[in-house]
Amino acid sequence: MKKLTGLTSLIGGAAMMLGISVTQAGTASETIAQAEADIAAANEARAVWRLVDPATGGKAVPLGKLLKAAKAQLEANEESEAIRIAEKISWAAHAGITQSETQKDALPVYY
Repeated sequence: MKKLTGLTSLIGGAAMMLGISVTQAGTASETIAQAEADIAAANEARAVWRLVDPATGGKAVPLGKLLKAAKAQLEANEESEAIRIAEKISWAAHAGITQSETQKDALPVYY
């Protein structure tokens, strides 16, 4: 039954990520605002990931630092890059929350 739960979570997470990419068709500032809200939700769930992105020099950085990079791209009139980064932030925030929820009852398994 646990495999079914994991598979169900995987399918649900994939559907959620697809929904995010479809609905993020707004402006760069709207996408960044959504990313800020998603980071806040991930912080509340204690599920913040670190991501590797070319915008931060290829280093693994917290989502908040990526958000700063997205805002800097917006100020530099690079809206498509700002949207790309913000969508990646939203994806990671939702994925972290999903991971946290699916593993909240995880226990060690000894064989």
